[in-house]
Amino acid sequence: MSSVIYDYTGLHRVHLGARVTETLSAELQECPAARVYAIVSGTLSRQTSLPDELKQALGHRLAGIFDTMGAHTPRTDVLKALAQARGSKADILLAVGGGSMIDACKVIQFCLNAGIDSEAGLLRHAQFSNGTRGELCGTKPELQREQPVWQIAVPTTLSAAEFSNNAGVTDTSRGTKEGYKAPGLAPRQIIYDPELTLHTPTWLWLSTAIRALDHAVEGYCSADAHAYVQAHYLHAMRMFAESLPAIKANPGDLEARTRNQQATWLAGCGLGRISHGASHGIGYILGAMCGVPHGHTSCVMLPAVLRWNETVNSARQREVGDALGAEGGNTADFLRGWLQDLELPVSLRDVGVKAEQLPAIAAAAAQHRVVKANPRTISGADDVMQILQLAW
Repeated sequence: MSSVIYDYTGLHRVHLGARVTETLSAELQECPAARVYAIVSGTLSRQTSLPDELKQALGHRLAGIFDTMGAHTPRTDVLKALAQARGSKADILLAVGGGSMIDACKVIQFCLNAGIDSEAGLLRHAQFSNGTRGELCGTKPELQREQPVWQIAVPTTLSAAEFSNNAGVTDTSRGTKEGYKAPGLAPRQIIYDPELTLHTPTWLWLSTAIRALDHAVEGYCSADAHAYVQAHYLHAMRMFAESLPAIKANPGDLEARTRNQQATWLAGCGLGRISHGASHGIGYILGAMCGVPHGHTSCVMLPAVLRWNETVNSARQREVGDALGAEGGNTADFLRGWLQDLELPVSLRDVGVKAEQLPAIAAAAAQHRVVKANPRTISGADDVMQILQLAW
């Protein structure tokens, strides 16, 4: 009998169906003197009254707002926000938006707590997409603050970055991704405000839901999976299968949005602790090299990876298909058709990837540690190219 270890993150509390400004005031009653620095989606900052609402709710505790964080969390933007957060003497980081905002706060938290104040210092802790590592990667940095900085996340997409101790950052000068990981990087509080998500474009909401579904599917099929996480994953799949068509039919359905958020919560079980596979790993490369949104990478890659993996995990794929409603049909084919019904992209051509880019994508992906954890062994770029052709 094999042993199982499940590590929990530092998450203390999740608020579901809450209004963010009201909930923030209640959360901060225990730390009335704390200074809050916010990383806010540019769309929310410029097109809604959220900044004014935060100022009213937080008053003098609001130390500043950064609202120019780019997609895929560019390192240059993270370093700008880090300098401002340090200058503001922030005690709490507030992320309002998608995974890019939440990941940025994780890295800023890491730097503030570890006394890192330069790009070179940060890169010493990086895990690079080509498999190389900074000299301090994997070590726990010494805490430089008596009271560590921590994060409150208010997600407005379904990418589920709020559930892991991992953060991804993009080197835009090279089109490559790097990762950071440390205990306690996951937010302490999560506030799911369905009304705030009405400002999220429907395509982004639906596609990031598929990103969360990808967590559940690849997690369920992972060699690391065990009964505790698999139960979460299967129910997440069922909830998505029921609630995503409801959102497609009526994007203003707040109850369906809350069910989407619950499914994301379930799918986030074990995130960063249960290994994923080629859908996630190739997706990281597509995001960094081609600028494809991570939700779209899962729409395109997950059916292709399932098809390529069939020879080694067909039984688990049938269980996935049953949860999604495939009724005995091929899971990869059913998923592809279901995504088309949701009017989401299902091919690399749909997301603007060019045929001449495929060899470079395959070469980079073959080196990625997440791709190497795929259930069916990927021996090199030729194997990745087979998957890319299935997604073409």
